[in-house]
Amino acid sequence: VLSICCESLPMFINLNSLTIKSDVSRGWQAMPALLRKCPHLETLVLEGLLHHVTDKCGDACDCVSREEKGRSLTSCLVKVLEIKGFKGRTKEMNLIKHFLNYFPCLKEMKIYAEFKVTEVSEFMREIMMEQYNNSSSCNVQLLESDNLYEKWTA
Repeated sequence: VLSICCESLPMFINLNSLTIKSDVSRGWQAMPALLRKCPHLETLVLEGLLHHVTDKCGDACDCVSREEKGRSLTSCLVKVLEIKGFKGRTKEMNLIKHFLNYFPCLKEMKIYAEFKVTEVSEFMREIMMEQYNNSSSCNVQLLESDNLYEKWTA
């Protein structure tokens, strides 16, 4: 629904926290417009990163190569980014790198994994730091999802 009317969205000047549920059957066409319409957004929670890639995905994601890639993110004041449902897929890793490169005010990134962090943490650390600037002030944390404990005990 948002992708149809994304350019006519009102300004959400009082919105400082936003949660978006992503789905592999839906694209991110509305994401750039939505971020532009939230000038005071400080916390963004993404429930899943995988989405349907279209030529209209916009510059908020890295799935389509463009000159203006990341433009909607560079003007965004997001300080905290939480990513839930992380599965460690290459597409997800690339999107995380994209966020680290283009969110200028990002201070904290929490990635909630759907797997045991201790099993993959070294691999994840290497990939994350490969393109990530170590001098950045962003604190990146790889955490186990609360749902993980239920999955392992069920």
